Amino acid sequence: MQSFGEGAKNIREMSKKVTFSRKPVGCLSIIFIIGLLTLIVSDGFFIIEPTELGAIRRFGQVVSPQPLQPGLHYKVPVIDQADTLQVSLDTFHAENLLVYTVDNQPVEVSVSMSYRIPEHAVFNLMYQVGRAGSVDIAENIRPVLNDRIMRVFAKMNTTKISEDRVIIAEEIKRSAQEVLNDLFALEVVDLQISSIKYSQVFEASIEAAVKAKNEATAAENTVKRVQYEGEQKVVKAEADAKALIAEAEARKQAKILEAEGEARLIELEGKAKADALQLQAAAIRDNPELIEFTQAQNWNGQLPQTILGNAMPFLDVGGLMAEPVQ
Repeated sequence: MQSFGEGAKNIREMSKKVTFSRKPVGCLSIIFIIGLLTLIVSDGFFIIEPTELGAIRRFGQVVSPQPLQPGLHYKVPVIDQADTLQVSLDTFHAENLLVYTVDNQPVEVSVSMSYRIPEHAVFNLMYQVGRAGSVDIAENIRPVLNDRIMRVFAKMNTTKISEDRVIIAEEIKRSAQEVLNDLFALEVVDLQISSIKYSQVFEASIEAAVKAKNEATAAENTVKRVQYEGEQKVVKAEADAKALIAEAEARKQAKILEAEGEARLIELEGKAKADALQLQAAAIRDNPELIEFTQAQNWNGQLPQTILGNAMPFLDVGGLMAEPVQ
């Protein structure tokens, strides 16, 4: 066995042969520092998009005093956790929802609701309602909106739905806004009824009603047309009668005027003859020899064939003078 002194001597000799290098220790330090910086840069900085707001949790506790705005932010790696929530205008679709009207008619409707998350509602939606993200929020919106749609349609008559479509949409929006604002502080921007599908039975009844209405309208138009044509005939007959009356009246007036004209002409002719006779009588009265002159002027030179007893015969001197002497 070796003595204690010899053993110690051997240990000292072996330790002289072993050399420690500090170079590997320096490389590890550099690698560690680079890795730490990489971790700080890669996991520490994060970006919030323009459509989002965010917050930071540290060991489960929210340390952000208010929602973080869009831009570059920093959190402590490993210790902190960043949450984001989309707050820009988004649309929720309720597709093919079966509802019943006040007259127990099934109707299938689709509704699109546009909403926005206000800044003051971000923390509530992130940590009180559900995890950050629009999927969870949409799932919370679905039962509320479906209930509001069914409630509003339950008060409507099926035949009035198409006519009151805008009114129904406004009523659903108002009702949904009240509940969603109370529960989640959401802001409902717009709501549209994208489609309405009626049952086949109702469609058939509507088609039959429209057909009957069209037939009634056609019959009414026929009655109006016949009535109009009859009125036109009456008007034409009245016009023709008035024309005949006017024509007869004109002929009557023409005959009256013609008779009056003839009577006036006769009156004037008689008056003219009477005046002429009066003038002749006055001339004869004032000139008695005018009678003999007129007789002599009108005598044709022939003696009368008949001579009364007390009349003096006249000889045809001209005839005697015309005969030759034998």
